Amino acid sequence: MSQLWKMPMPRLYSALTKLPLVGDVFRFRGLVYAITLRDIRSRYVGSAFGPLWLVLPPVFMVFIYTVIFSQIMRARLPGVEHQFAYSMYLCAGLLSWNLLLELVQRSKGLFLEHANLIKKSNFSKFILFIPVVVVALLNSMILLVLILGFMLLSGYPMPSSLAYILPVLAVVLLMGLALGALLATLNVFFRDVGQFVDVFFQGIFWATPIVYPVSILSPAVQQALSWNPLFPLVRAAQSSFLGDVPDIASLGYPLAVAIVFFALALLLYRRSYADLLDQI
Repeated sequence: MSQLWKMPMPRLYSALTKLPLVGDVFRFRGLVYAITLRDIRSRYVGSAFGPLWLVLPPVFMVFIYTVIFSQIMRARLPGVEHQFAYSMYLCAGLLSWNLLLELVQRSKGLFLEHANLIKKSNFSKFILFIPVVVVALLNSMILLVLILGFMLLSGYPMPSSLAYILPVLAVVLLMGLALGALLATLNVFFRDVGQFVDVFFQGIFWATPIVYPVSILSPAVQQALSWNPLFPLVRAAQSSFLGDVPDIASLGYPLAVAIVFFALALLLYRRSYADLLDQI
């Protein structure tokens, strides 16, 4: 892989287009661009505020979770004296959670949503997930920038450990994409998958220490919840915002789960491809 960066640009482009999946993205980049642009525009088409709706919801969310919780409700994080510590704890958890949830929610019905395009065109169906990833990352980066902006304005210390949020979000991205791809195929054959996922994720939300400090849980409960692959991801994100260097090794478990999801998604897709085309 390191040899790729030493190649001239034409040779580098040619080498990339020969890679699995990556080559499909390059060949159908026009389609990817068109779907991505349509997804972004569809969120504010016909609205008075237009593209501002990309920013207004995260602005309102950051305001609620920082000013309201810290100043009005006086929520405090045990063991940390700063008035905005709990707000940062909450924002870090929600940043990770929202990225995963958006990837799964947008991906689970992707094949059904693009049924006409899939039937009429011959292309790798996995490139349909690229726009989902781009839009989800855009929303997450807007939220992250707003959180960082609040930290600057409020005088909350910005520790060097904040850099660790990037590998955490990378693992969240991989897990959300892999799980979404698996659910997208299952949803073609079992239409109840979408409703089941909505209910399931409500339970997972409360099985993950996002709105409550993990310290209030008994050791037995903490041990049980540690099997939740989101548990170490959210904990690592919160640690990075609170100035504690997270244990990067703890990301190995959710990364392994994401790889398993991706392998299952690819296997199921390939084995059921013919039937999938008939069902959509």
